[in-house]
Amino acid sequence: MFKTIDKYIFKELIDPFIFGLLSFSLILSASMVLFELTRAVVLQGMPMFIALKLFIFRLPSVVVYIFPMATLLAALLGFSRLSKDSEITAFKASGISLFRLMVPVVVMGLAISIITLLFYEIVVPESNKMSKNIMMEFATKKTIKIEENIFVPEFENGELKRIFYARRMKGDILEGIIVSEFFQGRLSQIINAFSAEWGENQWVFSKGTIYLLSEEGEYKHLIKFDKQKIAIKYSPKELSNQDKSPDDMSISELRQYIPLKEKMGVKVTDYKIQLNMKMSIPFACLVFALLGAPLGISPRRVSSSVGLGFSIIVIFIYYVLMFTSVAFGELEVLSPPVAAWLPNIITGGIGIYFVNKTAQS
Repeated sequence: MFKTIDKYIFKELIDPFIFGLLSFSLILSASMVLFELTRAVVLQGMPMFIALKLFIFRLPSVVVYIFPMATLLAALLGFSRLSKDSEITAFKASGISLFRLMVPVVVMGLAISIITLLFYEIVVPESNKMSKNIMMEFATKKTIKIEENIFVPEFENGELKRIFYARRMKGDILEGIIVSEFFQGRLSQIINAFSAEWGENQWVFSKGTIYLLSEEGEYKHLIKFDKQKIAIKYSPKELSNQDKSPDDMSISELRQYIPLKEKMGVKVTDYKIQLNMKMSIPFACLVFALLGAPLGISPRRVSSSVGLGFSIIVIFIYYVLMFTSVAFGELEVLSPPVAAWLPNIITGGIGIYFVNKTAQS
């Protein structure tokens, strides 16, 4: 009997979920993607084929926000229909509690959360990379060279220690290198080298010159070399990853990226918040499922249009709460995990409260 009930409720949730996916996709893609691409086509002469490719590759970054919205709408409309036709009352009269009816809602919310998490982890980083490559290719009209113009500042105890620049990196070989060394806030020496090769966990510079500077910043003397080992603590992999955006990285990549930035002396609070949000946003699906079902239980029928509008209001409040929480996290009033997960905790708590209240009524 319970399996039949589960299938019945799942069926009630699927149609509004698909409706929500389509509706919110049209709304968000128009506001977040299409407007910018239309401007690029009209003002910059971007070919329609390239604009279409960009739209496809940018859509996944929008869809991750649509999944929670569609889940909320599905729970809201599904249970509204059951409530309007007095089926919730019939279930209660048969000894089936609201908590039991919530089981398929929770299962669906958890399943969509996991799907969104996998989407965030696998699809979104790759689609963002492809989108940026297409934009760069359109802007430069030539092949993208991802490993060019590597620039890495290094800090120690809040002070600039070194600025590392390489014109190009091919595999484990750097070309056109300039290293500016600082001591007590002043420029102390400059290393200029034709190339450098990574081997045995260190860089060997070739055909270079070391310019030593006095405390007054004036040129003191120089040292030329054919081969010289230089203590640069970044491996080729670390150098190639240092300029990535959190949106272009998976959770595992971002976990490796944060220690690299810490090694450079860069403040990583924002990166830690982004890491936690890559997990908290997908699980907003479960939170919205808990909230939508009790809100949908009403003697009045909630139409698709009303449900869509009400869902937008709830989601707007959720994201205002999220932006506020993240702002406090960036100010370090809240820790990164708390800043990222607090909106889910608050919204989930409200959902559980409404479930208990509705079950007792």
